[in-house]
Amino acid sequence: MTWEQRNWRRATRTVGAALCFTLTLGACAPGPSNAEEVGRAATAQVDAPRTAAAARVPLGATPKVALKTDSAMTAPLEVTFTAGPLAGGRADWQFADGGAATGGSVTHIFYRPGHYDVQASMQVNGREYRATVPLDVRSGGPEQAAAVLLQDAGSVALSAQGSVVYAPYAPQFTLDASAAMPGRQPVQPGTHSVQVSVNAPSGALKRSYSFRSRATLSAGEAATQRQYESEVLRLTNQARVGGWSCRRQAYGGPALPLLRADLALLVAARAQSVGMAVNGYFDHRSAVDGSLPGARVRASGYPAMADAENIAAGQPTPEAVVSAWLKSPGHCPNIMGDYDDIGTAYMHQDGSPMGDYWTQVFGRKRQ
Repeated sequence: MTWEQRNWRRATRTVGAALCFTLTLGACAPGPSNAEEVGRAATAQVDAPRTAAAARVPLGATPKVALKTDSAMTAPLEVTFTAGPLAGGRADWQFADGGAATGGSVTHIFYRPGHYDVQASMQVNGREYRATVPLDVRSGGPEQAAAVLLQDAGSVALSAQGSVVYAPYAPQFTLDASAAMPGRQPVQPGTHSVQVSVNAPSGALKRSYSFRSRATLSAGEAATQRQYESEVLRLTNQARVGGWSCRRQAYGGPALPLLRADLALLVAARAQSVGMAVNGYFDHRSAVDGSLPGARVRASGYPAMADAENIAAGQPTPEAVVSAWLKSPGHCPNIMGDYDDIGTAYMHQDGSPMGDYWTQVFGRKRQ
């Protein structure tokens, strides 16, 4: 039997800036009264003004602002802003779209494409610091309804991840023409239909999908699945702590921390293995709903700063599949990558093109 394997990885964009920066890359000029005004283009960090109030902020601890978001930068865009160290102070944010928040770490969704000058105001040791964080949000294209179908044996979870709607919305689903709630639904073996509907500024949008499902696993099948998935995790962590070198194909490199099993990433991994096995495809892009790994990770609820996926088919044992991944120049860097969490999934399907389907999904959470 031919063995197949593929890899995929995605990272979010992280932008940090010292609190003092200007358009001309010069030093920060003191603002009016007891405030320090800062601009837009990042420069080297500048000391706080030499005042009694500012002296309580240690050098090297001048507050900074940063943002973390998806590298695509397309609307609707979820962005996490951080400010600190605040030394017991506070940070106030104005998002330039009518929204506002307070806190050292806040998350905001920019629903429409455009340029936003996000204003941050920090009170630290009795002194005010201000920053403007420029953000250019790209268009995600025409508004559309979309769904991610997170399959498992005997069930499917429904998510509107992938929809492009330039306003807050509440998706509505039907499963086999009956109203269904977002989340996991039981399904019988056979072919099923799903429709997702959203009310968008451009009007009512709908999209339909069809997928095949299988029966829930027998007790023996479930035991084998758990055993195989646990063994893939053990062998993966064995390679990490042993310092496996992808380049030299040998142990002896720097040891890496153990990956933690994560339930949300398990959902994303199972969706891929079950989807491929039952619906007869082998690709990172789902043939059922068109989703890529990052969309499945987000639909699972995992707050990823970075994620990656390895898939394989045809290998009969955990040892065979992990060995194949470690020997692959595309898959090995995922196993040995800068991740904290993992979901591992195995599914066997009689009559499918490859029989056995394997998935690893790696993740590092937004802080």
